Amino acid sequence: MKLENKVALITGGGRGIGKAVAAAFAREGAKLALCARTADELQQTVAELRGMNATAEGWTCDVTVESSVRQFVDDAQRTYGRIDILVNNAGVMTRPVPLIDLEIRKWDYTIAVNLRGPFLVTQAVLPFMLKQKSGSIINVSSMIGRGAYANFAAYATSKWGLEGFSQTLATEVASSHIRVNSVEPGYVATKLTGYRGSKPESVTDVFVYLASDESKAVTGQMLSSSNWSSQSK
Repeated sequence: MKLENKVALITGGGRGIGKAVAAAFAREGAKLALCARTADELQQTVAELRGMNATAEGWTCDVTVESSVRQFVDDAQRTYGRIDILVNNAGVMTRPVPLIDLEIRKWDYTIAVNLRGPFLVTQAVLPFMLKQKSGSIINVSSMIGRGAYANFAAYATSKWGLEGFSQTLATEVASSHIRVNSVEPGYVATKLTGYRGSKPESVTDVFVYLASDESKAVTGQMLSSSNWSSQSK
């Protein structure tokens, strides 16, 4: 199995892409540490993973709050003894509106979850990966983080920022054999899209690839799940 004995942390792991990636990782032998804000969904997902004979634990966590993030990461490290993979998946998107009508609180909330969140979680995980001199960080981006889409100023800014964060960090930690990449999953049926689009399970192959040793020479890249899947067949 491609991820046997590896420990993966996944934010926003209770549903959608995070849940699908967790199941895909479990099938490849990974041990899982999931976090989400909604406890009921999180515990249901953990139960389903354990039903697959996976090793899985879940923690409620708000990725915008430093103390909450530190507690989650420290608990996961104490539970498993190492951290090999981080998937920064938690994200939000408010309804599209012209910039002139965008409420400041919605701007702040979107940036907090989609950009501050990955920063806080990554900063908490990095000391363990640096000590191990290995790791794979996968940031869930968006097509809106790569092109201009009117009326999505807050979401687009957060994802463009995440792309810059990913590439800068990839350069910063390359000497420690830590890889940092982002995935553009496409239009996926999640709460963000009103459950319209392709099934979350259809986009997990690229996550498994980036988490595994098959991608040990890949860093600082932005991979589209649809393009990567067609190229890998």
